[in-house]
Amino acid sequence: MKKKPFFQIHHIAIQAADLERSAHFYGEILGLARMKEERSPKGRRIIWFDSGTGRIELYSGKPGQPLHKTWSPNTVGPISIGFQVNSLEEAVRHVMEANVPLIKAPYEPVPGERAAMIQGPDGEEIVLLEKEVG
Repeated sequence: MKKKPFFQIHHIAIQAADLERSAHFYGEILGLARMKEERSPKGRRIIWFDSGTGRIELYSGKPGQPLHKTWSPNTVGPISIGFQVNSLEEAVRHVMEANVPLIKAPYEPVPGERAAMIQGPDGEEIVLLEKEVG
């Protein structure tokens, strides 16, 4: 029996330059379930999505403080988010039809595993994996 890790990922937080654009991407294009929307004590809007194995927390800038820069590998923010998909071909076709930028066409990062990379609304790299790592 596999031992449950002491630490498990609860969520990945992404500060979005355009919260509605990001919510549309994660909810409508990737199909994550929208859980709830709330406001922080400082007035940030927060939208939670559930992928079934972890959550994405999208949050806005503080009121009156719009974000001027998009995410890049040289600033704070996620470098890469990975999602497992049932069919890599179907997933890539789906995101391409939605005009999501394809960073890397399907490939084998290691023998027997297939992946592709797409770009999120704020430049975040999203890896689509066809099977569990391990």
